[in-house]
Amino acid sequence: MPWMEFNFFGPNKIAASLREIAARFDEKIQENAEKVIAKYTPIMNEVLEKYRPRLEGKTVMLYVGGLRPRHVVPAFQDLGIEVIGTGYEFAHNDDYKRTTNYIDNATIIYDDVTAYEFEEFVKHKHPDMVAAGIKEKYVFHKMGLPFRQMHSWDYSEPGKWEQN
Repeated sequence: MPWMEFNFFGPNKIAASLREIAARFDEKIQENAEKVIAKYTPIMNEVLEKYRPRLEGKTVMLYVGGLRPRHVVPAFQDLGIEVIGTGYEFAHNDDYKRTTNYIDNATIIYDDVTAYEFEEFVKHKHPDMVAAGIKEKYVFHKMGLPFRQMHSWDYSEPGKWEQN
């Protein structure tokens, strides 16, 4: 069955996805998509200008399920953060192929790592922050690493990083 995938994580991917969707319709919808992008670009740029200077050049290691690794990588990159490790819990070969479009050759990609293996990867690579699920949260808090809980978005705001 034909399907399409869009990415609504991060300002650049949001704009690209809106344009890609609008391209399938008439010029009026395309013009309206551009109006929406123009309306929200200054707001998103304000967030980027606020946080990017503090985050530029920082590194992150990700470990989440579903499609999120390949979808959130560009959002971190919008903030100037280099993804040095990313992985899936529930991935297929095509997930990995699509993920490689967003990362460089030095990025580690791990598949269904154990808590111990992920902790060891982090100890070896020394990221500035970790973004993963709730079960990984406390070990990295104990290590003193900023942590972004990626499986639930309901208790924080943009740019709010949890740190112990």
